[in-house]
Amino acid sequence: MQAVAVEYIGRSEQVLSHSPERQLWCAVISRALQDALNDVATISSPPLRDQICEDARNWFIRDGVDFRAACNSAGYDPITLRSRVLRMIGDQPLRFR
Repeated sequence: MQAVAVEYIGRSEQVLSHSPERQLWCAVISRALQDALNDVATISSPPLRDQICEDARNWFIRDGVDFRAACNSAGYDPITLRSRVLRMIGDQPLRFR
């Protein structure tokens, strides 16, 4: 019986790891990280690009409910992800203007 439960849990985790919802949230976090690193995807004016970058950095820095929900939905630990991202972008938002 225990082997069946372990096999079921393993399959459930595999299905979860490839679910469209998880993939979507991974893409949301990936896009936010790219924006925070000033690799803004939109073609826009420099002030707007700077604002997008700053907003993305602040999303990671604030550690709000929406950030934690996105991490949990993507299957990431918010604390671990946030600390790694803050090392990448620095712990303060950059001011562009």
